[in-house]
Amino acid sequence: MTNKEIAQLLRKVAAAYGIKDEKRHRFQIIAYERAADTVEHLNTELTDIYREGKLDKIPGIGTSITSYIEELISKGKVKHFEEVMKGVPEAAFALLDVPTFGPKKAYKIASTFKLENGKTAVEDVKKLAKQGKIAEIPGFGKKSETDILRAIDEYKQGKTKTGRTPLPYALELAQKVVDFLKESKDAIKVFPLGSLRRMMPTVGDIDIAVATNNPQEVINHFVSFPGKERILEKGDTSASILTTGGKQVDLMVQKPESFGALLQHFTGSKAHNIHLREYALKKGLSLSEYGIKRR
Repeated sequence: MTNKEIAQLLRKVAAAYGIKDEKRHRFQIIAYERAADTVEHLNTELTDIYREGKLDKIPGIGTSITSYIEELISKGKVKHFEEVMKGVPEAAFALLDVPTFGPKKAYKIASTFKLENGKTAVEDVKKLAKQGKIAEIPGFGKKSETDILRAIDEYKQGKTKTGRTPLPYALELAQKVVDFLKESKDAIKVFPLGSLRRMMPTVGDIDIAVATNNPQEVINHFVSFPGKERILEKGDTSASILTTGGKQVDLMVQKPESFGALLQHFTGSKAHNIHLREYALKKGLSLSEYGIKRR
């Protein structure tokens, strides 16, 4: 398997964890997504690294995932991966490339209509939406159906969620968003997150974090970004927009007193996060993206 194929498989595992229990498997989801990023950006094929016996030397990939990659290369499949992805139709994974489609949304549609074929999944959903059948799913409605049709059109124009942007271009756009957010009087601190903060060679979605005592005002300011094409999501603590260049930008807001915890949680490696959590537990504390508290 190529690095690209292995990275895609790792992202499928992350998505399957999200479908089954996003809150419970949060750290596994982060770990698999970061491992996928690492594999995708390696200059050497994993199969060659495996032959050299150096899989455990790759930074950013934990011991467990390294052992699974070794099993994948040596046996062609991983029993643990098959167990995690069991019950998730291939069509659900295919839909994840479409803008605005998260794991649960993709799974809901694929399972409701018993879609199995990943190659035809996008066209199948488009046909269902045009027939008005998506709106009949509880929790969706006509607006969701219209948004799905628009998202599929964007997908066909090449605006996929898995498309990655070279770091210099991502930095340029991120800086524009950061500068715009700093114009809000309610934005106390503004920082990028994820692969952008880690300065990876290419970047997926652009993630921005803001420390504020007035989250709704910051979110309202963010979704008024002049370079936005449309609002993808707007909630109480997060929001997402699609820029005119087809790039997704995600915002998370946090109170100043727990902002450092959020930065660490969404930037630090899996090993780093696990070590901190274990250290906190030994001290009778609980650590999350919201900060530290006594158990």
